[in-house]
Amino acid sequence: MLISASFVSYQRVIVAEHRVTATMKGVVDVMLEQLPRYDTKAVYQYDESVFHFLVENELVYGCVTGVDHTKRVVFEFLSRIRDFFKKEFAGSDRRYPRPSAISFSACSKFGAVLSDNMRSFNETNSTGKLGEINKLVDDTKHTMLGNIDVLIDRGERIELLCHKTEVLNTGSRAFQSSARSLKWKVCMGKMRFVIGTFLLFLFFATISFIFICGTNLKCKK
Repeated sequence: MLISASFVSYQRVIVAEHRVTATMKGVVDVMLEQLPRYDTKAVYQYDESVFHFLVENELVYGCVTGVDHTKRVVFEFLSRIRDFFKKEFAGSDRRYPRPSAISFSACSKFGAVLSDNMRSFNETNSTGKLGEINKLVDDTKHTMLGNIDVLIDRGERIELLCHKTEVLNTGSRAFQSSARSLKWKVCMGKMRFVIGTFLLFLFFATISFIFICGTNLKCKK
């Protein structure tokens, strides 16, 4: 993350800047109109640029970075710029700011301070790139290890699910076998009931026939 431009504005007018292009200035002018006039912090993004603003007593300290910014570090830079500017132009804290001392002609020389601080900031962060890369590698490693743990856990759950499915299939086959056996027993019971009923009917029919016709089979008229 590098700071590509920085500036100071008063009453929504840029009074000191370093590397603010005409395109940036047009965007900044629009954003300044949207900012509160007193004591706030704001961050806006336009295309691939991010604009950071630190507002204090109608003075706005701003800078432009890429999208890979760290807010805390950027606002530390703006706080340092604010302290330098207050020391040189703002007068006593009781009368801060001092309008007569704040104009483009008076403050334009502050561009050198912005330049020095931007260079120092960018060099420090460029030196820290190796640390950022190492941190990224460590984070990626931890993420991959976490994903492996998740996959292992998921694999164990799948294995357990397959085991449960196998048990259910075995139980299903046993249930089907038991059901067929029960069905056969029920059918046999029904057959025995029908045969028994038929034999009982045949027995009573024979007794009735003998009673009516006698043992010599001569039926009474």
